[in-house]
Amino acid sequence: RNHHPPYQSIGSSSSTGGNGGGVGGSSSSRSTSTSLEMCICINCARVTSCQGYYFVESMHSQPHMDTDPKFDPQDGSPTIHVNYRTVMSDRAESEFERMLREHKAEEGKAEAAAGIGSSDGGDMKTANAGRTCEVDGDGQPLHGEEKYDLSPVTTVEYDVVECADYVEDMGTWVRNMPEEIRKANPNFVPT
Repeated sequence: RNHHPPYQSIGSSSSTGGNGGGVGGSSSSRSTSTSLEMCICINCARVTSCQGYYFVESMHSQPHMDTDPKFDPQDGSPTIHVNYRTVMSDRAESEFERMLREHKAEEGKAEAAAGIGSSDGGDMKTANAGRTCEVDGDGQPLHGEEKYDLSPVTTVEYDVVECADYVEDMGTWVRNMPEEIRKANPNFVPT
């Protein structure tokens, strides 16, 4: 057979992550009770030629260990958890900090350009009391020139958490990781 079996998929969502518990024995299925897990494929002897893991690689847009895997897991296996994680990214956090630092400088530039507080422009802060944003003498909103991206980042993880064909071989994936990943990040540790 050369088709993808009907995988079992279980969806969940979280804002934090963690790794699962114990490892099953040789030629047995593996399952743990935690909701967010590490993909068990990284320690399975069949990972280098498995059509189920090929599917996971594809969903992660990762290089494939084998471009034409031959091992077809049993129907109904593996069980794949699909985890949606929405987190404030480091990028968004640093953008927020930058926004706070630059706010006063940008506000000062906009006020200076609008003549707020000068003898010829009058005190526009008093004139605009109660408005949702300050405006210049022509009633145009005052905005700084900088724009900030504070949007959170949502990631989707596909983790095999149980497989009837699992055969334990600790570190198989690390020993056989695609060269593109090894070159891009020599210290990569799968999770």
